[in-house]
Amino acid sequence: MPSIVTANILRTGAVVYLKDDGTWVEKLADATAAPDADARAKLEKLALAAVERSEVTAVYAFDVAIVDGHPTPLSVREKIRAAGAPTV
Repeated sequence: MPSIVTANILRTGAVVYLKDDGTWVEKLADATAAPDADARAKLEKLALAAVERSEVTAVYAFDVAIVDGHPTPLSVREKIRAAGAPTV
């Protein structure tokens, strides 16, 4: 199953997603979806390097479905985070 690596920007708390070039983006659609475990491990390695540089915190990967060429979160939590809306 494809997966995406996410984190929060340390300074602002903003939700971000990792691209395969090591940059962080705020739109889920711009993130790199790792198609397999090897690709996921490479993304996680890039993310951990960003943690060591104190750029992001709370790094983890989550599963997505690819719908019409775009990643779509499977869990409710990730749907809420991707929407960028507060929950109250």
